[in-house]
Amino acid sequence: MKEVSETINCSICARVTPLKYSERHHLTPYCKKGKLTVLVCIDCGNQIHKLFTISELTHQYNTLETLLNHPSVQTWVCWIRKRKEFGFCMKGKKRKL
Repeated sequence: MKEVSETINCSICARVTPLKYSERHHLTPYCKKGKLTVLVCIDCGNQIHKLFTISELTHQYNTLETLLNHPSVQTWVCWIRKRKEFGFCMKGKKRKL
């Protein structure tokens, strides 16, 4: 029988994250028929959607490399890596389109 891991490493911030605070992030948004996903903590997933519009995610930031190279994401990663708790970004406002 396979062992099921109770944690993941976030693809954005690399924190060890409990499964209940993780999600699959579509590199190209699902509404634009994106299929490729990466596992991220819920805080990084929320932050990505605060920083970028659906159009930006579809056309400019549809790979992990391009996301991680964006200066705002790099600033976020430096900040979030110092946090031990998860899910505290869930109450923030989303970016207006």
